[in-house]
Amino acid sequence: MKTLDGKVALITGGASGIGRSSALLFAKEGAKVVIADINDQMGRETVKLAKEAGTEIQYLHADVSDISDLEKMVQETVKMFGKVNIFWHNAGNVGPGAMEGTSEEEFDKTLSIHLKGGFFGAKYGIPEIKKAGGGSVLFTSSASGLKPSRGSATYSMAKAALIMLTRCLALQYSKDNIRVNCICPGVTDTPLTADFAARNRDPLDVHLNKGLQVIPMGRRAVPEEIAQAALFLVSDAASYMTGAIVCVDGGLSAA
Repeated sequence: MKTLDGKVALITGGASGIGRSSALLFAKEGAKVVIADINDQMGRETVKLAKEAGTEIQYLHADVSDISDLEKMVQETVKMFGKVNIFWHNAGNVGPGAMEGTSEEEFDKTLSIHLKGGFFGAKYGIPEIKKAGGGSVLFTSSASGLKPSRGSATYSMAKAALIMLTRCLALQYSKDNIRVNCICPGVTDTPLTADFAARNRDPLDVHLNKGLQVIPMGRRAVPEEIAQAALFLVSDAASYMTGAIVCVDGGLSAA
């Protein structure tokens, strides 16, 4: 029996990076997977990769900063597969960088993608998880949500807020057989990491300024390593874990 046999998983930001690797892994482990993203080309590529691997992933175009899109993606997932067992808000952006160069529009966009998307995605996803008899909610925070970053105040604030949201919802829904956990990746080889370096803000995050020497394990993660941790958190193997903040960062947050 596979780890996620019989489960339906909805993953935001599933078209690339950590989301893509996790969607492919979840499908391999027996889940029916729906990915929601704004990057249609990469979404289609992920669907193609799943098909080549002998699994199936469905793609939905959804802007997680738009509440109507969040509600619709949950409804569409239920239409396709009859239920939702796992909701993972993984979508994100790098934010605007240093405070002095941050506009109100950039600030609002970053908070909307990370926090608004997580809050209202859970608002619409959790009732369906309840109907299914329980399940799992996962949020992607970051090592930058645990440690302040000199050049990314908006990003760190958004990621820190997801940690608190995790703990609040874990308390609220524990009696409904719904576990709510948070994963905090470190520096990972994804398109998003390249975006950090391309912001042209000064200073950049300390771990990007100083390089790999600030990471105790001395290297970046690959998306598959984050996916394996996420698989554990949403699976029955983590049945006694809720409200947990799990770092997958090579020791960065401990350094």
